[in-house]
Amino acid sequence: MSNIKKKHDVQAGLLALRKRMPALENIFDGFGPLVLAQEKAEELLADWDGYKIPEPYAPRFDQGAALLADMELPDLGKKYHAVFMLVASALAEGIPIISEQVDEIIGAVGEVENFNDLPKAIWDEDSKLLRSLIDEWKVDDQILTFIGTLALKPFMVRMEPEAAKAIENMAWHKGYCPICGTFPDLALLRKSGDDNAYLKSHGGQRWLHCSGCGHEWRFKRNTCPWCENEDHEKLRYLKAEESQNERVDVCKACNHYFVTIDTRELTDQPDPRIAPLGLVHLDIRAQEESYLPLAETPWNVL
Repeated sequence: MSNIKKKHDVQAGLLALRKRMPALENIFDGFGPLVLAQEKAEELLADWDGYKIPEPYAPRFDQGAALLADMELPDLGKKYHAVFMLVASALAEGIPIISEQVDEIIGAVGEVENFNDLPKAIWDEDSKLLRSLIDEWKVDDQILTFIGTLALKPFMVRMEPEAAKAIENMAWHKGYCPICGTFPDLALLRKSGDDNAYLKSHGGQRWLHCSGCGHEWRFKRNTCPWCENEDHEKLRYLKAEESQNERVDVCKACNHYFVTIDTRELTDQPDPRIAPLGLVHLDIRAQEESYLPLAETPWNVL
């Protein structure tokens, strides 16, 4: 899957989405710079090798422990600072309402020696360390954490191909990513064979796209990725009026939703890195009915 994804041109994809959905131009203006910054960061990390993918341990993996669940923070070197600045600048450009706070953060962390304590605090979920950094740098805590988390994503994407190869022959049945443990930001329905465990009456495979590392894995059609509910009376979907191949799936059991694209009849396959931007109207619709997203992304929480 990863080789196919890389063939897409992000800039061209954003322009195509803008042309197809002019009503969402504010979304593309706001978050397009961030998507482009993520792509630039991935290019920046093309030669980064400060990591070692752990050997998969079948008993833990079978119990639902993602491959990188117990992995220590890799050696990010000075790369993290560069990626952080790319992401921060993109957010300031696209979302002027927070540009002042972002500029303050950029100024505060510009030359600090302990900057890589930030990704360590986020990776280890060390709230005490994170709080100490916020107090030391005197910046907005939510925006710093937000940027810091987004800046880790390109590193996860860089590790994904090797991690995917390590688990390619292992079964995974969870709704969160088998590599990094993050929930998906998009589901894709694709043409299938006859594997009944993964089919619905109308056929087709459901693939989930990780909002963290970009990995894609196959998941049952009649199951909620969040709570694994299989009661069809509590699972439903809302179709998009603009396009019959786009919808939002919701689960009444856990109150979560996720956006879906049915690609089975599409000539051009969507780029999962930018496709969710064109589905924001579905995020809004689901959230108006008080459903929560499986994965929080900049465009469904800001």
